[in-house]
Amino acid sequence: MPYWLLKYAPHLVAVAVLIAGAALAVHKIREGVRNELAPKIDRLETELRAERADRARAEMASSAYASELAALASRPIRNTPVRLCRQPAAVPARSAPEGVVGAAPTAGNGAGSAGANLEEGPDIGPDLRELAAQCDAQNAKLRALQRWAQPAP
Repeated sequence: MPYWLLKYAPHLVAVAVLIAGAALAVHKIREGVRNELAPKIDRLETELRAERADRARAEMASSAYASELAALASRPIRNTPVRLCRQPAAVPARSAPEGVVGAAPTAGNGAGSAGANLEEGPDIGPDLRELAAQCDAQNAKLRALQRWAQPAP
């Protein structure tokens, strides 16, 4: 063996032992920190998975709501009039002629003439269609909320 190798061998061994000891210490510190932080990391990963599942469920419900609203908006609009029939204005009753015991029944008051003297009312079709559209939109919103509230499978 060469002389210089024998001269520096103890120093090289000491440096190698120091390097190995430092590497072991760093490894032990890392393991300790990892063991200490592992429960926190697991909890955070679980929360992240739950948040992602919630976000996916919310996006699915939102897209279903948007598509249902688009389908409702694309429905053909009917313009047929819808009218309510109403009783005509009441005719003032005339007093009975003298000598007559009871008042004579007026025309249209008999049981057989129900609905015979009705007159056409205003067109309420647009208001009814608007109300129906609002109800359909509200139902779509409630269905979307139900989809969002369902637990993940």
